[in-house]
Amino acid sequence: MEKTIQEKIKDIEKYICENFEELDMDDPIEEGYFKEYEDIKGAVEEDFLNFENTFDIKLPKDFKELYKYKNGSGYFSILQCSIDKRNVSFSLLSLDEMKRIKGFFQDRDALLADYPDFFTSEDIKNMRDNRIKPYLFHKAWFPFASYCDCCYLMLDFDPDKEGQEGQIIFYIHDPDEIVYAAESIDALIEDVWKLLEDMFKEA
Repeated sequence: MEKTIQEKIKDIEKYICENFEELDMDDPIEEGYFKEYEDIKGAVEEDFLNFENTFDIKLPKDFKELYKYKNGSGYFSILQCSIDKRNVSFSLLSLDEMKRIKGFFQDRDALLADYPDFFTSEDIKNMRDNRIKPYLFHKAWFPFASYCDCCYLMLDFDPDKEGQEGQIIFYIHDPDEIVYAAESIDALIEDVWKLLEDMFKEA
């Protein structure tokens, strides 16, 4: 029987705490990050409704399942991702943090082509992915996890013709780039869980 998102997250917590050195992380228990993380409660239906009403969206079911377990992860980098040959450790944002960040980031629509000083036509062509519309900033993108307050995993509510609503995309800063990460929250958690299981599960 396949594990639920919450069961996979609990496995991920264990893998990280037992193997932080191999992941090039500080000890989350010694640093106190994990204790703070353990104290974080899950979101409730009222929290989701408030968020959805604020932005006039419908949050994916798997996103809600994740956030019912933990409404953010504080300084604990729960999402150990390998995306587009990049290994990145993300912390989960709370719904309130998502609202705050949305107030100044991904709060407008701007195409890559709107920034010719930064992106040549060749750059834009090389970045083209038929699952993602060619924006740099887009109101339909919602950051939900961060790395160093400059790189974000985002829910995409306006995919291109080969994508699907609720897919996960990765905003990379300096140089700026948008890359595809996973088809859903469920798939993202599965990727993280499988990555750590393959690395650390006892034979």
